[in-house]
Amino acid sequence: MGLIIYLINRFDQRVRNFCIFVIFLFCKVLYAQSSSKESTLLDKKLYKLKVELETAKTAFNVPKIANAQLRLGDFFNQLGLYSEATKHYQAFLDIHKSEDSVLVNVQNVLAKINLNLNKYEDAKQHALISQKTSSQINFLKGKAVSNTLLGSVSEKQSNYEEALQYQNVSLSIFKTLNDSTGLARTNESIGSIYEDLEQYDLAYSYFLMASQYAVNSDSDLQINIINNLGDIYRKTKAYDQAIEKTQKALQLAKDNNNQTQQVSALKDLSKIYAELGDFEKAFHYLNNQSIVNENELVKNNTQLISAMEVLYDVKEKEAEVELLNKQNQINKVQQQVTLVLASAAFLAFVIGLLYWNKRRKHEKHIFEYKQQLLQADLDKKIVEEEALNREIDIKISSLTNYSLHLAHKNKMLSDISKTLTKLRGRNNELIDKKLKDLVKDIESDLDNKSEWTELMGYFGQIHPGYFETLKKAASQKLSSSEMRLCMLLRLNLSSKEIAEILHITSDSVRIARYRLRKKLPLDSKEDLQEYLLNLQ
Repeated sequence: MGLIIYLINRFDQRVRNFCIFVIFLFCKVLYAQSSSKESTLLDKKLYKLKVELETAKTAFNVPKIANAQLRLGDFFNQLGLYSEATKHYQAFLDIHKSEDSVLVNVQNVLAKINLNLNKYEDAKQHALISQKTSSQINFLKGKAVSNTLLGSVSEKQSNYEEALQYQNVSLSIFKTLNDSTGLARTNESIGSIYEDLEQYDLAYSYFLMASQYAVNSDSDLQINIINNLGDIYRKTKAYDQAIEKTQKALQLAKDNNNQTQQVSALKDLSKIYAELGDFEKAFHYLNNQSIVNENELVKNNTQLISAMEVLYDVKEKEAEVELLNKQNQINKVQQQVTLVLASAAFLAFVIGLLYWNKRRKHEKHIFEYKQQLLQADLDKKIVEEEALNREIDIKISSLTNYSLHLAHKNKMLSDISKTLTKLRGRNNELIDKKLKDLVKDIESDLDNKSEWTELMGYFGQIHPGYFETLKKAASQKLSSSEMRLCMLLRLNLSSKEIAEILHITSDSVRIARYRLRKKLPLDSKEDLQEYLLNLQ
């Protein structure tokens, strides 16, 4: 081993760095053989790309460096590690100065990444560059995609008129190219805009066209379009058609093992049956949604953590190699200083100053590499935080399930109470007395406050401090029934659902809402439920 290190030190600095990196990769591959199959495949692919990049850098081959950076960007983008992907794509753009289709595609990918991260202005800048370049080189496919992305950004920013302009340009180009998949996606996007504008007839026509174009497209696109059609039927109260379309989307999602689309379909079915007043089925589908959502959460978290572990391990080892290399440089400088000090005191003094100057620079580099390690650790913690946020979403679904269960139970008990009340008086005195006792017990159960205490406890865990903020905002003291009404409105339940949960009439709910408005700082035009939803 000592002989190998001695031979390496005889080479040029860049060659020496590359040799050390190759040795590290060789050792890492041997270690990866004992890891899980998925992690091993990721490791091997990533290390191969890293070797290609280092080889290109050692050879000063600019085109190969650019290609390696592009492939690394694609690798991290597929894993969902957008920060690393963006870094490598930007490195590619710093090298690749040609205005061609590759540049257009990379700018579109960066626009899509920023759109997914809700960085709308950054997404718009990348898409505008892509649009301009594709127009200059007459790259129609790239121009169509960039206009689609610009339309999506405008839609997210609620600028629907501008969004329609961009999407229509994209639609026209895809028609020229006879690109059925592009036409399907663009028609779906336009339908989504009209759905947001509550113009459901137009939305339905575009979704229908999207469905026709998507016949030969990937299953994910087809399922999403069918789900959208089902949602339009639900919003236009065509519940039979809504159930048929959504059930079809659910079956296709199951056949293709697409858990994301399964969650969407189950959620829509729960909404449909809730609007129909069939709370038992609504609870059933919402419960199934929670199960599928939890399974998807576990799967996504496992994939993300696996990818982050690979990235963290690579960064850690790269930093260790760099630290070793810098330490070797420091040792070499120390040897040189020792030899010079043996020759002359004056010369030793001058060289000593140079040595300490170099050492400070090396220590600065070492500190920077340690910071990179800390950044990698921070990225890992961010992934863990996202996992916790998903767990909160699951708890919110559980709280909604509990509310539906409470509504169903109150409705059932109310029906039994009414039936028994009708029977009272039709039998002898003893039966009449027992019926009175039974009605009294049921009414007592309906007025039971323990379930409300438990429900408000769940709500307090998900929205800590909400009730305290509400009490401070109110101009008068809120009663316990008004606090319960605020909680149900914050859960985004309708007046009909609230009436069933509270075991009162819809008119009573309306009157309670009116009285509640007077105690809160609301303008006459301001919506009560929107105010409670936005209250932090």
